[in-house]
Amino acid sequence: MDRREEDILRKLGKRLSYLREKQNLTIAELAARSRLDPDMIGKIEAGETDPALVVIFALVEALGVSPGELVDGL
Repeated sequence: MDRREEDILRKLGKRLSYLREKQNLTIAELAARSRLDPDMIGKIEAGETDPALVVIFALVEALGVSPGELVDGL
């Protein structure tokens, strides 16, 4: 993975964490809402994994935001 990709994943993780915390959700609560593994969400927030598009859509649906809101500023 190159530096640009790492930067995007780090920013995506920070944005996801911000949106989750804005709604006062724990990782476990977001995992339950999105039907995703809490460890996966933690790795996304840490910028350690590149989530598939279906994972992105599960997260935005669970948060009630648009995909654009999640990726804004990346």
